[in-house]
Amino acid sequence: MAKKLKNKIVYILGAGFSVEAQAPTQEKLVSEIFRIHNENSNIFTNLKIEDFKEFLSKTLGIPEELQSTIPLEDIFTPLDSCIINNMSFRDLSVNQLKEKRNLIFELIGKALQHILENSPKKYIDDFGTYLVNESKKRAKNNYKEKDLVSVISTNWDILLDNSIYNAIKKTNELGVVDYCCYISSYDKNDETVKPGLEILGKGGFNVKLLKLHGSLNWLQCPRCHRIYVKFNQKIAMNPFSDIEKPSCTHCNNNFGKLSSHNLNANLIMPTFLKDLSNPQYKIIWQNAGIELSEAKKIVFIGYSLPQADFEMRQLLSRMVDNDTEIEVVNWKNPNNPEVYNSLIKGFKQFFGREVSEFEYGTSEYIKKII
Repeated sequence: MAKKLKNKIVYILGAGFSVEAQAPTQEKLVSEIFRIHNENSNIFTNLKIEDFKEFLSKTLGIPEELQSTIPLEDIFTPLDSCIINNMSFRDLSVNQLKEKRNLIFELIGKALQHILENSPKKYIDDFGTYLVNESKKRAKNNYKEKDLVSVISTNWDILLDNSIYNAIKKTNELGVVDYCCYISSYDKNDETVKPGLEILGKGGFNVKLLKLHGSLNWLQCPRCHRIYVKFNQKIAMNPFSDIEKPSCTHCNNNFGKLSSHNLNANLIMPTFLKDLSNPQYKIIWQNAGIELSEAKKIVFIGYSLPQADFEMRQLLSRMVDNDTEIEVVNWKNPNNPEVYNSLIKGFKQFFGREVSEFEYGTSEYIKKII
């Protein structure tokens, strides 16, 4: 039986996608936390920064002069390993480890919130508009014949989410950002947050954005596992704020209001032990595999195929067709071309074939495609 003729482009975004909008890469997040605190002590409390420093020095044994350069994997891997296996770690009990994990997540989230507050993101807005225009072709029940584009992202930031959402609103047409999992609106009666399949059934269109590691505009109910979504706001930080603890309206209606219904952030942290057992993430990862299998072309933007993402590497190995075209978009620093050359070599080795490349960065690539 002959293969189906494919026409879909799948974009895979890494941290480098948002770098031109001033988003830090993961390896710089810890140093950014310390930099922000030194410049503006109102962003984090001194108590929480000192608690973090004590964890790095006393528990992990990292000298103060090296703390800003520690990889996040070296922080979260021992934490998650011990929490999963119900083991203490050096001077900390399992419950204390959970508290430290929440503390570090809060610091990371607030750092991103502060950095991206007024980020220059025209190129991301342009990309969002491009994705909406391509996805609009699925409207009026054309989704079976027209499935031209989707995005798989490893990022938590919501720059692209908001750009797509705002571009949809400008069309005055029936469309949604589709996270390809089961979602509910964080705000009561917000009709702009709906599952993609529901909107397709009504003759609208969906823009598929599969966030493999979660999102800063998601919260999840620990009881029913629904994901609550709000655009243009990083609600993952709400449980850490002074507002009343957000709670699952569905479970409150079904069981009465209980503290066990309080919503939690559900980001997957950088670790060599990523826990993908969450039912929502299972759906997202399954759908990501389907998108990859249907791709005529896969474009990696700002993604370096790191060894720590072995789940992603396994997914790519399993679901990408040998005939699928691979393109790598990154920036080749003329003063240090070895980094870029090593990146391209890594992609060629992984896929076992030649890849096309674009060495002028994300914003220039987006100009090219639109």
